[in-house]
Amino acid sequence: MQLELKSFADAGVLDKERLIIRVLADVNIGSYVVLRSKKNDNGMPISGTKDAYWFPDVKVSRGDLIVLYTKRGTSSKKVLEGSGGMAHFYYWSKGSPFWGADSSNTAVLIYADSWASKSP
Repeated sequence: MQLELKSFADAGVLDKERLIIRVLADVNIGSYVVLRSKKNDNGMPISGTKDAYWFPDVKVSRGDLIVLYTKRGTSSKKVLEGSGGMAHFYYWSKGSPFWGADSSNTAVLIYADSWASKSP
């Protein structure tokens, strides 16, 4: 996997709540999905209904950060001071926080290079 779940920030505060992901190698993030899942008593994600955020087809570079806010907003990016890398900002467009609101919630990062779709 070329991305790494790094940390959460301001969990439970909608205007600030975010998931921070580190880019480990040059990659197109359009093959990655973050799921909000529940965890079992052992702290492992469980199957069942999930909320998903599928990143757009954007090329990112090793050392960049991806910041996924829970709130509504407009995607953007800025240069990271010191490293010269980029911070890429994305928004899940949810109306309430969910990382700090329920301690059984967990983030799952999935590499989904192959998939199928069908509409009714």
